[in-house]
Amino acid sequence: MEKITYEDLYAFRFLSDLKASPDGKYLLFTETRAAEEEPYYRSGLWLVEPETQKVRPLTSGVDEKGAFWLDEDTVVFRSARDQEKGEQKSRWYKISIHGGEAATFLELEGQIRDLRKLGDTTYLVTEEVWARENPVQEEVRIFDELPFWFNGRSVLSIYDAADGSKTFLTEAPFQVQGTASSGNRIAWAGYEQGDVEGHASRLFVYDMARREQREVELPKEMEIGNLFFITNDRLFFTGQTYEWPGRSPRFYEYHLEKGSLRELPYMDGAPSSTVGTDASYGGGDKLAAKDGALYFLHTGWSHAELWRLDPDDQLTKLCDRPGQITSFVVGEHGVDMIAFRNMRLAEVWRLNPETGEEIQLTHRNDAYFAEHHLVEPEYFTFRNRAGIELEGYVLRPLDEETGKKYPGVLEMHGGPKVAFGAVFHHEMQCLAAQGYYVFYTNPRGSDGRGEDFANLTGKLGTIDFEDFMDFTDEVIRRYPALDAKRIGICGGSYGGFMCNWMIGHTDRFAAAASQRSISNYLTKALCTDIGFYHNMAQLGTDPWHDFDTVWNTSPLKEAPQAVTPTLFIQSDEDYRCWMSDAIQMYNALQQNSTPTRMVLFHGENHELSRSGKPKNRIRRLAEIGDWFRQYLQGENAG
Repeated sequence: MEKITYEDLYAFRFLSDLKASPDGKYLLFTETRAAEEEPYYRSGLWLVEPETQKVRPLTSGVDEKGAFWLDEDTVVFRSARDQEKGEQKSRWYKISIHGGEAATFLELEGQIRDLRKLGDTTYLVTEEVWARENPVQEEVRIFDELPFWFNGRSVLSIYDAADGSKTFLTEAPFQVQGTASSGNRIAWAGYEQGDVEGHASRLFVYDMARREQREVELPKEMEIGNLFFITNDRLFFTGQTYEWPGRSPRFYEYHLEKGSLRELPYMDGAPSSTVGTDASYGGGDKLAAKDGALYFLHTGWSHAELWRLDPDDQLTKLCDRPGQITSFVVGEHGVDMIAFRNMRLAEVWRLNPETGEEIQLTHRNDAYFAEHHLVEPEYFTFRNRAGIELEGYVLRPLDEETGKKYPGVLEMHGGPKVAFGAVFHHEMQCLAAQGYYVFYTNPRGSDGRGEDFANLTGKLGTIDFEDFMDFTDEVIRRYPALDAKRIGICGGSYGGFMCNWMIGHTDRFAAAASQRSISNYLTKALCTDIGFYHNMAQLGTDPWHDFDTVWNTSPLKEAPQAVTPTLFIQSDEDYRCWMSDAIQMYNALQQNSTPTRMVLFHGENHELSRSGKPKNRIRRLAEIGDWFRQYLQGENAG
């Protein structure tokens, strides 16, 4: 058996985008693998016959994605296989599931983000267009609105392949955020780009048969998301307001024929799962409908749950197991889903919603796990200083020996409104294989426990900091082989904020790896894509009304107190957590003579650890491993 290493990224098979054939006989999924010879990923289409559990490739596995069923025997997919460098065209191909070569199906000008079948010859097109003919010219970029990092607009149109005509439903500066379709009906939501008052969405529906468009009157200003037709007449959506960022969205149903809007039962959570992992790649459908019922995901503590909302508003939990679900479809024989189970990489599973039984339909990663040591997390719950029950997960060092002391790493998730659970995480497995205790919890501010638990507005760095400290104490108490003097901290985004905050407020940790981090909420609120509405709401104020709160919430304030050796990992195209924050914190620690290293990845963004170029993902893991080896295991440790 081999240890899990950084380079094992090339061996992983990432399954995504599950689709069922119209007759339900086949399942289609995309399999993506990191390419060693190029800084890209290779993706191909695979078929599953659920009744026989037979799995076979449909395409060559070079560049196929965005697939959908044209009919029971034909699949359409997008590929850049024939595209010339610099060519602004999008091409789709069709292929028979019974064999043969793929043939050109559609060719559209422009940057198409999504293509969805409507009728025999009509398609719903989501296209990226630019505010100006050439927004970037001679290395000059012009900003004249918020958000200022993006000049692109998502616009919606109906394309008729019979005559090549395109009918635009929206135009810039309206920015389309979500779409849904059912039969001859289309729904979309978005907002006017440049609206600095917030993200107040507008919702529209269009009847293709009548050629009628109407705007749905909303009960209040809200950001619309998760659009989905439960039936041809019933449109589901969520409405999120920004009294504070941790607030859960409310569920709504709009009846097209009646023209009525009503609020659905309150779930105190979004219809999605936010359980984090660095071992998932690709998307897929996260809402489904059957017989007038809506099926959706929900984060329950630290795992993905599957729920059904019946036409009579009855809510039923169908699935409640450790792990994550990334996409699913509902058919006559149950729910088919791409899910992380048993601490393995995602596979296709079939759920019987009546019994809760799950059957694994694919085994694409079985060979890998048959040859590699996997460390299973140990789970427990504990009470923090406020008497609140929290979860704890601990991965023991691989090949742990009795009587020996080991270093450890506290991993902290992003968000903060997401969660860690019993899901395969490449970074954590590598650290455990290198001889570390790896432990993590979901502090107050995390998802899965309702909006009150998630509410950190005005409290960043306080109750969450307490929870991480209490958790560390609890792990040390439970695991005497963990060396309390050789513990590191590691996290990205909100987790990077916590790394920066902790090193300025305690010297108990021996090393830190702060990634895509936040150090100064003045620059975070005024330099990033979501700063002008999300981060100011997160603080509960802005720099002009309460500068003290903004500065007191900034880890940079206490940076002169930091003595913890700190590694900063940052991407220069990360507009969510702009590199200036990492640079400021690095600069401050350098001036304080604190051991510091900064690794800036060129051309990467906020998703470096999850979908960055494979070689950069491996380099990132190596930088973290080298830093902790130096300060937790090497000559500088202890």
